[in-house]
Amino acid sequence: MNSARVMSKTTLPNNERYKVIYNQRPDVVVLEIGGTSLKLNATNFIMMNEMMRKAAARLVMQTELNLK
Repeated sequence: MNSARVMSKTTLPNNERYKVIYNQRPDVVVLEIGGTSLKLNATNFIMMNEMMRKAAARLVMQTELNLK
């Protein structure tokens, strides 16, 4: 039985696809960003997510973003 599940996915306006896939058996998260894959154990993925959330909050406060 395959325990890999797509947790989230999106397609950017330039047709680049992003996915977050979790495989429960080895407790691994795979980030698919366009043609690149990054494998992390789930704990490291959670820590990276927190780091990126903080960086995004700082970026929003320091720049004028055009999100349209």
